[in-house]
Amino acid sequence: MRMSFRVAWLVQSALLLSWPVAAQLKLGETSTNLSGIISTGYTADYGNQTSSDHNWTVGGSTNLSGFFYNPNFLSYNASLYLNQSRANSDFQSISNASGVSVGANIFAGSHFPGSVGYSKAYDSEGAYAVPGIANYVTHGNSDAFGVNWSENLPNVPSFSAGFQTGSSQYSVYGTNDEGNNSFHSLNLHSSYRLTGFNMGAYYFSGGGHSLLPQLVAGQDNTETHSDSSAYGFNISHRLPMNGSWAAAINRSNFEDEYAGTSTGGTIDLVNVLAAVHPTNKLYLSASADYSDNLSGQLIQSVVAVGGVVPGLNSNESSDSLDLLAVAGYALEKNLQTTAYVERRAQSYLGQSYGETSYGGSANYSRATVYGNFNAALNATANTSDQTGEDTLGFSTTENYSGQLRGWKVNGSFGYAQNVQTLLVTYMNSFFNYSGNANRRWGKFNVSMGAGASRTALTQQAGTANSSQSYSASLAYTPWMTASGSYFRASGQALTTGSGLVPVTGPIPPSSLVSLYGGDGYSLSLSSAPVKGLSVAAAYAKSTSNTSTDGGTSLNETDEYNALIQYQARKLNIISGYSRLGQGFGGSGSPPQIVSSFYIGVSRWFNFF
Repeated sequence: MRMSFRVAWLVQSALLLSWPVAAQLKLGETSTNLSGIISTGYTADYGNQTSSDHNWTVGGSTNLSGFFYNPNFLSYNASLYLNQSRANSDFQSISNASGVSVGANIFAGSHFPGSVGYSKAYDSEGAYAVPGIANYVTHGNSDAFGVNWSENLPNVPSFSAGFQTGSSQYSVYGTNDEGNNSFHSLNLHSSYRLTGFNMGAYYFSGGGHSLLPQLVAGQDNTETHSDSSAYGFNISHRLPMNGSWAAAINRSNFEDEYAGTSTGGTIDLVNVLAAVHPTNKLYLSASADYSDNLSGQLIQSVVAVGGVVPGLNSNESSDSLDLLAVAGYALEKNLQTTAYVERRAQSYLGQSYGETSYGGSANYSRATVYGNFNAALNATANTSDQTGEDTLGFSTTENYSGQLRGWKVNGSFGYAQNVQTLLVTYMNSFFNYSGNANRRWGKFNVSMGAGASRTALTQQAGTANSSQSYSASLAYTPWMTASGSYFRASGQALTTGSGLVPVTGPIPPSSLVSLYGGDGYSLSLSSAPVKGLSVAAAYAKSTSNTSTDGGTSLNETDEYNALIQYQARKLNIISGYSRLGQGFGGSGSPPQIVSSFYIGVSRWFNFF
């Protein structure tokens, strides 16, 4: 009887949703449009760590937009979505997600434009990033608010200001731990042109807080706090011989707290650049860059991506000076060459370092009947003041795109050895390649692609980050489209509030670094055999391991999704199924399985 009642309700809802409605509304100086989708249907949710849930739900989404007096005077937009699940929504949430976002622009066509926006999401699906591997699935709540305003009067300094703040609270399926993030930032900027001089100034202040979930064995839930500010001034002017010069002074401050320890510092940077074009073929430039806190720059590069470097003294005396001169000449239309000399002097951790480099590069590009090809080669010789050793370094890149025997082909390759990093005492090496090809025979289409990359510090074993990916698809339109992919990655990473971030520079303390590695694959199949009908199914699985000094965690994620949808004019009948299984060996909890089934009907409306 209960199932018959649900079916009858579904039929009645379909009849109700097919009624026509009005199309527009204008009241005085206000013009408004309201459109949306209303849906109703049966939902079943169940899992191994949650009780089963069966509901008849009503949901959908709406979008309200319009303006008052004139779109450039005041325009606004608001959208709302309610009880959207993966089976019937673009929001791709395995659980029912709801949210709202509103925004407005004022005086868009004037000298004083401004905007304001706010968004809030409940029980929405997110991701905890893992480089080169499928992300871990999370769910939680989030909100964000932002406001911007500008002044652009002629013949007076321009000014703009922006403020943003937001937060999120989430949990990772398969663990008992929760994480959260919050952030705030203030940006001020001004520019002015006076007697040929272009001048600008800025100020930035921001910070954040994160609670890191325990995804790695031996790593406790840890809080991080960060605050930073920066301000600076820049000026530029034209020079004879089609040239210009520019200079900038910047000061930044940062404070970072992790597990009861804190790190902070102040960094002053000075940059000067001058360049001229005496002829169409000849280019000359010279630049100087100075930092009064080199160790602070290294730490700040980690903090900027959400990492933490506790206990290191960034205020210990250190500095760097980089002088560079470049001459460029076009030997012919498709061939550009450069020669340069560089002097780098650094003081770091109580030691002084210096290095002189000489080098050159060539860039070649050519269009042929088969496509476009370009390549670049750079070589450098380095002499160290401290050791007296000479080292050679070079890098090369090649790119091709075109059509060969009916195949559309794109490919790229890059390789470098002994390329300097921020510190002259470190050398970096890497390679990367990617390529794809596709061809169509009427309704039949095939494509394939591959890519890989690896980067490491030349003189330090065990510092490599690498990834590989392969994909292929086969389609016979509109009857069938099938695709698959395989990926794998490994390396060193910093744990942050939003995921793992690869370590690419000088290595932080080992207590901060997580080793990661894993692989995975995905498969999908879809069909649209008749007008209005679409069927799709997908499966993805990945396994990974993460480890610190405290131990190793073996992790696994697999996900199924299936969808059947039939559209008749503005009416949609939808049925979908989703299943997520995710577990972490280091969490101490069994893998979690969450499933959701939905069948229902929806209708699109243009209310007014």
